[in-house]
Amino acid sequence: MNRDSTELHQVQEVWYYVMDKKVLVLFLSGLYTLSSCLAHEYHFVNMNKTWTEAQRYCREKYTDLATIDNMEDMNRLINTVDSGYNGSAWIGLQKGEWQWSLADRDYSQGYANWEETEPNNAGGKEDCVFMRRSGQWNDAPCNVQHFFICNGMKNSKESFHFINVAKTWHEAQSYCRKYYTDLASVRNQTQNHEVVTVAAANEGWIGLFRDSWKWSGGSNSSFTYWIKEKPNNSKGNQDCASTRLNNLGRWDDMQCYINSPFICYGAPVKTQQVVRVKLTPKDQDMDLTDPDIQEAILRQIRKELREKGISDDVKLRWKEQTVGKIFHEEEKKN
Repeated sequence: MNRDSTELHQVQEVWYYVMDKKVLVLFLSGLYTLSSCLAHEYHFVNMNKTWTEAQRYCREKYTDLATIDNMEDMNRLINTVDSGYNGSAWIGLQKGEWQWSLADRDYSQGYANWEETEPNNAGGKEDCVFMRRSGQWNDAPCNVQHFFICNGMKNSKESFHFINVAKTWHEAQSYCRKYYTDLASVRNQTQNHEVVTVAAANEGWIGLFRDSWKWSGGSNSSFTYWIKEKPNNSKGNQDCASTRLNNLGRWDDMQCYINSPFICYGAPVKTQQVVRVKLTPKDQDMDLTDPDIQEAILRQIRKELREKGISDDVKLRWKEQTVGKIFHEEEKKN
């Protein structure tokens, strides 16, 4: 039986019911350290480019800027870098884009009314937006409490509703979605003025927010390996991530326009490993050469792996030992 993995340690004995008959499966190489069969293949590019230029290069020559899903990926990436290089290298992690909570309203390069020097993402965690009394916008941590403005429907025309209850941005979003439509989307100067009027000299959350860190390919960053107290956006606009080779490869937030070497990844590479199993049917009349029985055993093993949290990316199949034969009888010893 072939199985994709990294290391194997334990011997594991498992009983399965196959075709209503009991079968002992003895895993001679273990079962508990299975991992995904897909591993990123990394490529270090020793050329100085901005993050966006590096992304474009990686997409043209490989797949994308490096995505890192776990510590195994991180170690493999570090080993890819030239031994003589000890600085920073771009990876594919970037702060998410600004967007409206109302999903069908794209912010992109549309109307904006930012306060001077904003958004500045001070402290690296200012991912939500509130409106000042002046009507100008300011980014702030999403867990700060403010009054807020909802989008609503009134006489078949869009209107705004000021809520004078202090809530975090996400609490305000939930409230607006429950009782109105969503947190306010402000698409032009006229609507901005309407919100100022409704708020009556109060500050309040609007529906503009920014996603957390995401990989260039679009996936969320579940695994992290930041330098201590990073990301902190200490210089402002540090919305792209690099790996610091002089700091065990830990990640740093940097300004995206800085020129730096970078790391791409190519198509996933499949790894493969053989695990020997010993099958002992309780019913000696069971025919282990029957393809239906063989497939039924594999289904039971897949179920066992899934229950242990192993990814469905792991593929199992029987390996023929001799021509047309998967199993052979164990020789009896005197």
